[in-house]
Amino acid sequence: MSQTVCYEQPLNERIRALLRLEFLFQQIEHATTCASSWNSRMALQGLFDMLDLTGRNEFKGELLKELERHAVTLSRLRLTPGVHAATLDRILEEISRVSDRIHHHLDTLTVDAVRQTDFLSAIHKRHHVPGGACQFDVPALHHWLQQDGAIRNRHLQEWLEPFAPMREAVILILQLIRDSATPQPEIARRGFFQRGLDSTVSNQLIRVVLSAGDSLFFPEISAGRHRFAIRFLEQPDPSRRATQSMADIDFDLACCAI
Repeated sequence: MSQTVCYEQPLNERIRALLRLEFLFQQIEHATTCASSWNSRMALQGLFDMLDLTGRNEFKGELLKELERHAVTLSRLRLTPGVHAATLDRILEEISRVSDRIHHHLDTLTVDAVRQTDFLSAIHKRHHVPGGACQFDVPALHHWLQQDGAIRNRHLQEWLEPFAPMREAVILILQLIRDSATPQPEIARRGFFQRGLDSTVSNQLIRVVLSAGDSLFFPEISAGRHRFAIRFLEQPDPSRRATQSMADIDFDLACCAI
């Protein structure tokens, strides 16, 4: 079990989309580890959300631009004293490999073919209707869910295969961003912390790390171009509104900029 809990706040739209994709890939991966019909429903829900999120034609280009930006930034580190050249070369090779996969194997036509599959399209149209995927609404889905779990998972993997290069790119980009800063200890006085952001660097992500034992409160992070603020809230009863903690709270903070 993890000894810490991490809360993250993206600082631009591109990172926000990447974090959502990471979440969806994790949801689908978890759902396909079990053969129950409800897990298959969860996997389909993740697939439809992913299709909606990546529906813009320029998404492939945005991934390539982000990978290229990291490659250029890291290449400049060669001139920095103390940089481990072998590690840097390994990371640059990984960026190059993933960029090549995106360029040659992330085929928007193949993704569109998944989107336009009659079976998936019929279910997707009911996706935003409350309870719209129940058995009388989509009998084809009910029929599919009666099949053996191994067969359903094989179908799911076929539909997800075109997204494999995207998944690699998302994992690599977010890893590079998270590894760009080491969490440092901070204190939120009376449940509040505020700090300015260096506008000369490319700020990407704020990470707040708490001990798993600090379960009485959670951070609410708000950020702009020049500063961010963290309010630690208490909500012992989820039926009641959360209120700001008046305690001094120890936490670790990482401002990721790369």
